[in-house]
Amino acid sequence: MKLRLHIHRAYAGGWCADIDDDHDRQPDDPYWCVDRWPTLQDALTAGCEQLAILTTTLKKTHTLPRLSSYLDPAT
Repeated sequence: MKLRLHIHRAYAGGWCADIDDDHDRQPDDPYWCVDRWPTLQDALTAGCEQLAILTTTLKKTHTLPRLSSYLDPAT
């Protein structure tokens, strides 16, 4: 499983960060998501820390829950 950290501008200001994988590249149901980080560096730091946590979890359990636990079968 390849996880990806996406950082992008929030419409209301600040930065959004989410983590997705190859099976669902749309940000509608990520493994992790936080919006409105005040700076790009804050979003990157938090995202990288969360990637490390998810990687450790994946090594132990071989599965990761999505935020809504729903995978769109069309993707």
